[in-house]
Amino acid sequence: MGYYIRTPQTSFAIRTENLPRFFDLVSMLMSDENVEENGQGGSYADGRKTRSWYSWVNTDDVRRAVLDRDIRRVFECWGYDLESTNEENGVSHFYLDIRGGDAKIGDEEKFFAAIAPVVEDGSFIDVIGEEDSRWRWMWENGKFYSQDVIRTEIHFGEPNQIAFHDVTKKENV
Repeated sequence: MGYYIRTPQTSFAIRTENLPRFFDLVSMLMSDENVEENGQGGSYADGRKTRSWYSWVNTDDVRRAVLDRDIRRVFECWGYDLESTNEENGVSHFYLDIRGGDAKIGDEEKFFAAIAPVVEDGSFIDVIGEEDSRWRWMWENGKFYSQDVIRTEIHFGEPNQIAFHDVTKKENV
């Protein structure tokens, strides 16, 4: 069981000079103490938690990606595809999308909050959940936020007639 989400629109950037700090922040997030305290996933025995991890995340894989300084792999471990689109004025811009088009939501809000100090202001991920619920994850002033959609409006333009030409009667139906 789980809650599936899609990410139809994103804008994500990190100042290139902050990439080393990005890895420091992820390393801190993946410390044994933080995984134990913040990870929602885990194994249980005799009614108590015996081991912790972040939901849908392999802790050792993330730690290896951090050691390798592989930002794409870090995001992949958290369930996201990250592709560099361009670098402009010292800012690395990325295409960020949930892997496979949709996936179960896990503990990525903790990941996104942990890296917030290095994410460029105005970065965002629009999210659509099951039952068409919608929200935006966004970064401003070194902090990470979740913003609910209040209203979705659909406006239709003028109708365009679509006709069928019945060749047996030589007229439009």
